[in-house]
Amino acid sequence: MICSIVLSEDVQILTAPLEQLLKDVSLLSLGCNQNLELARDVGYAVAMLVRLRGYEYCVIGTMSTLKQDDESPLGKISRSPYITAQVLVYLAEGLVSGGVVPLLNATGEVDPNVVKSLISREAVYPAYVEDESKALLLERMGYTATFATPQGVIRGRLPQLVDPPPIERIDIDSLRRQLLEGAVVLLNKNKRSVSVNDPFSEDGVLVFSNEEWLIEKAYRVLDGKEVPTGRSP
Repeated sequence: MICSIVLSEDVQILTAPLEQLLKDVSLLSLGCNQNLELARDVGYAVAMLVRLRGYEYCVIGTMSTLKQDDESPLGKISRSPYITAQVLVYLAEGLVSGGVVPLLNATGEVDPNVVKSLISREAVYPAYVEDESKALLLERMGYTATFATPQGVIRGRLPQLVDPPPIERIDIDSLRRQLLEGAVVLLNKNKRSVSVNDPFSEDGVLVFSNEEWLIEKAYRVLDGKEVPTGRSP
């Protein structure tokens, strides 16, 4: 669900699952992609969409990692905290270049190794937390930033971007196709079946959309006519 968090008359934050902003483009599809840097392009596209809605702030990503039988796998990036952190950095860079201030989503479980990896990359962005206790937890981990909650901003003030670039039209369809093509994951070469959006499936190939062209590509991978493009989640 796309939600607006009102912190003050001048500060409103948009929060939404990525796939609701860009059809079929989930956090997990970014983490499974052969080209992680596409997350930067996704961040830029999201920035344009967010600004068209009138927002300057957007909650993105997750500081959690994928666990077996996760109830919301599309909302995770990877089992790897290091891939998770790198994708977060690329997403945030894309948003900033598009004129939107990113807030990393630190609600729910937080993987300490994701936090450490962000700190080591000097990528300490504002974070969105449930309450002040989560902000204190992150600070104890060394993540010293501005924290925003549904009730208001705590521990600092949210930055503002000066002179954001003009809003431009993005070729969303081309970006989607490039990303989905790069996240065709071979799970089991002995199973001639395709799974959509289920990283725990025992099917042969994992893809992130049920569009016909992508399903056909998945079967070509199973038949050995094409090579898989994605990485294991």
